[in-house]
Amino acid sequence: MKRNKQRKKRIFYSTSIIIAILGTIITLCNIIVDKNAKGRTFNNINEVPTMHTALLLGTNPKARGGKRPSAFYMARINATVKLYKHRKFKYLIISGDKRKGYDEPQTMRQDLMKRGVPDSIITMDGQGYRTLLSMRNIKQHFGVNDMIIISQKWHNERSIFLADKMNIKAVGYNADDVRHPRAIWTHIRELLARVKLFIDLYVTHRKDFCE
Repeated sequence: MKRNKQRKKRIFYSTSIIIAILGTIITLCNIIVDKNAKGRTFNNINEVPTMHTALLLGTNPKARGGKRPSAFYMARINATVKLYKHRKFKYLIISGDKRKGYDEPQTMRQDLMKRGVPDSIITMDGQGYRTLLSMRNIKQHFGVNDMIIISQKWHNERSIFLADKMNIKAVGYNADDVRHPRAIWTHIRELLARVKLFIDLYVTHRKDFCE
């Protein structure tokens, strides 16, 4: 009986230590990313500097269940149209996931054209399966050195951190965030994505990004 109690205590203390360490790591990663992007993401369109290129980051056009448009998606489309109408960029690159039966850049392109953004200024990158790859492609494939990133604020902050590592001068225009109970899972994924960011850059040293 005594041994069982001691064993349970050891398990409890070990679990508590692991949780504390993981919590500290997640917190530190997020503080670093937030601090790095301070003053470089904008909600007010009048504060956004005019740049040659804007990068629209893809997301699923449909909400969970696939029956209605994603609020995150529509917010990014709206933000891009607003930037275009305010003449904040000359060319637009849409980077997202493209596979059989699913094409984020093409869907975004079509919706933007319906809203008045001309096809002639749009370039698509269907190899942006991850934000990390979108940043790699924007530099290595398109030769972009400065840009406006269009996404939600939390995504812009992580994207700016990656852009810095690619020596790209970047700012972010913040699409409206989604205030819905289900959106909490997206924010939780973002917390973990920031940890994955540091693993990719400083632990595994992703060759497709770091070269």
